Amino acid sequence: MIVEINSVEIGKEDIVIEATNLETIFTSEDLYEELDEEKVKFVFSRHDNHGSALKYLIKVCQGRKKCQSCKSMGDKLEKLVGSIISLSESFIER
Repeated sequence: MIVEINSVEIGKEDIVIEATNLETIFTSEDLYEELDEEKVKFVFSRHDNHGSALKYLIKVCQGRKKCQSCKSMGDKLEKLVGSIISLSESFIER
């Protein structure tokens, strides 16, 4: 899903990324139609599945130029705010 990152919250158990779903805008038949922005929340567990969600986020950050100069993972994640990226729908909070 193509999204624009609005915020990143780093907690002890989860990393929560709130974003705007841009696919609804891109797939609209009438490009002049005013659409309500669909907000989505992605939740990445820091401990489930041997850290597979964190490995996924590391790969997401590696592809972003503005994240490459950051020394810590927290800094890399915070630099995602404002970015337009693709995130897996499997992490959407339902």
